[in-house]
Amino acid sequence: MSAKKKVTLEDVSRRAGVSLSSVSMILNARADVSFSPETVRKVRQAAQELGYRAPSRLAKGRFPGRNVVFIVTPNIANAYYSGLVQAIQQAAEQHDFSTLIFTTYREARKEEEVMDMALALGAAGMIFTLTPQNLRKAEKVNGKIPIVVMGDKNSSPKVDTVELDNYSAGVLIGRHMLELGHKHIAFISAMMNAANAIRLRRLQGVRDTYAERPGCSVQVFTKDYTPREELNSIDLEQHIGYELAMECLKRKNRISGFVAVNDFIAYGVLDAIADKGFRVPEDYSVCGFNNLSSSRIARVGLTTVEHQTQARARSAFDILYERIIGGNAVSDIIRMEYTHHLLERRSTAPFRPSPQEKS
Repeated sequence: MSAKKKVTLEDVSRRAGVSLSSVSMILNARADVSFSPETVRKVRQAAQELGYRAPSRLAKGRFPGRNVVFIVTPNIANAYYSGLVQAIQQAAEQHDFSTLIFTTYREARKEEEVMDMALALGAAGMIFTLTPQNLRKAEKVNGKIPIVVMGDKNSSPKVDTVELDNYSAGVLIGRHMLELGHKHIAFISAMMNAANAIRLRRLQGVRDTYAERPGCSVQVFTKDYTPREELNSIDLEQHIGYELAMECLKRKNRISGFVAVNDFIAYGVLDAIADKGFRVPEDYSVCGFNNLSSSRIARVGLTTVEHQTQARARSAFDILYERIIGGNAVSDIIRMEYTHHLLERRSTAPFRPSPQEKS
């Protein structure tokens, strides 16, 4: 005689015609959500007809990480990543999940160690705020516990992904600067390599846009750093932006605008311009990416690209939650793409001859 198949939440969801997350919340008697009496009746009737039995509290607590989600991020000093982490935590809290935050400082070895730890502790799932460098390992681990990656559209790992097209973000900035008449600009960035594909894609978008206009140019200034340097310096990217902008300003060139790979780099650029006795936007226009909260301060007023950070983070957890309660079936990979838009503020203005050209 064959063993009777265990009834799952997914079975109840199909029978009742109600979403998996709604079924879970109704059968677990969540106090912070409400459903129509008809929806509740359909779910409970389907569960009764199928003979569904909820896991006991003892079974749920068998492994230390049963109700814990791992969040893996490069660092939390950068307000972009700390914003993502906090939004994920907010979504997790609504579903009674705890979170553990692991910072890797872009070191592949640390990413792999965290994945091993998640398996050993029986974690409920993992969210990477940046595409992991060892995609093969991530895809393998995803077969045992669900993983969601917040990455660039171009990376396409074989795990659920909340994607952002950073190339098109670069195109947005490039078009903005050209429309203002800035034919020659500098692109300022911290380390650009395969582990930081987002930065490469943003640069490529800017470059390709400028390549369409004869007589226009993009000068690239970049600096590498080690994981240890990132660990030991909270303001590393701002310092890099300052240093590279100073290097650019010391040269004789026709540059009238700066594009920073993110807002933190842009803050360093703004400081360098001020320390050289120039003004923004009268002498130079400056823009960045990510729309950090400090970029909205009136005295900063940084033109930047908004990436819907909060919404993307919440979506990442929602996808993970569906995998957790649905048994982590990985046959159909989810790819959710978000768009972005330019926020024009006081740091950019129509072209005026740069101080070098005036002299």
